[in-house]
Amino acid sequence: MNRFRVFLKNFTAGRKALFKRMMIYLGSALAAFEAANIFLEDGAVAQWCEGVALGSVSLKSVLTNVLVYLGAGAVIALLRQGTFAHYCMNIVGTDVKIEISMSDIFSNNGEIVVPCNTTFSGRKEVIGGRSIQTQMTDRLRFPKGEEIPGGNGGEYFERTVGEALQRPECRSRRLPGQKELAGKLYDIYEFGTMAPVSFPVDGKPRHVILLAVAEMLEPDKPMTDGQRLMKSIDDMWEQIARSRTREQTLVVPILGTGSAGITDKPQQTVARYILRTFADNASRLGIRKLVLSVYPQDYLDDKINLEELRCYADYLCRFPDSDFNIS
Repeated sequence: MNRFRVFLKNFTAGRKALFKRMMIYLGSALAAFEAANIFLEDGAVAQWCEGVALGSVSLKSVLTNVLVYLGAGAVIALLRQGTFAHYCMNIVGTDVKIEISMSDIFSNNGEIVVPCNTTFSGRKEVIGGRSIQTQMTDRLRFPKGEEIPGGNGGEYFERTVGEALQRPECRSRRLPGQKELAGKLYDIYEFGTMAPVSFPVDGKPRHVILLAVAEMLEPDKPMTDGQRLMKSIDDMWEQIARSRTREQTLVVPILGTGSAGITDKPQQTVARYILRTFADNASRLGIRKLVLSVYPQDYLDDKINLEELRCYADYLCRFPDSDFNIS
């Protein structure tokens, strides 16, 4: 049902572009019709077309019927309407692409950024059931015949992530009077801390970057704000610039706007910030393509203006600020 609702909204939201495209295709169809008539002025060609049967009519009858051309133009324009929900373009002068994809984030190829809390807990009783992280934990599937080590997705998650956090740059602490979360006292890491891991999502190995964007002081109540979130995004680009990603495509959701529910920065603003900071840093990141993954329900709930986001990405790709860099 969601797919049908998305289709209808795409059709409505992109109607201006559809009408413009329709006029272009219908104009092209009329030009093709005129060209066919000129072509058929040659008697030999006209006679040959008259002798070619397409069912019960001749090829000449088809080629001289203006409605055939107008119908083909309209159909092509309608089929092209499906591309409204998808955007992909190179940043001018580079081979780096920006893509906007409205889909299940795990259906995209590439290394996936998964927003996480500063404790890096993987237990559902702590993180709740609505986050991308929870979806990933629920979809951990080892190859047939293998079991999740320990038999628990949350415990396997925490053990794997704990190993990834054993790096000098990952600094943790305990707060005075810090409370346990679901019976466990966790170390707390800085906002923007990254844990690169690999998980068998839906039975396939996936490279994942867990990024701390929210603090978890109580179970199922992650908290963040615009300043911390944007600092986390900036820190992510800095760390990627230093250590590179494991794949040349990076898939990023609209961070910090789901279960964390920041109120001082709308999702549209966060989405633009991700696109802008990526474009600003693209030359030093070693990433060939950024995929900004939009959750379909956010689009249906008008939390994301897809047309505006496409226009903004198009501007960034056509007029990168790197043009003004003076070396």
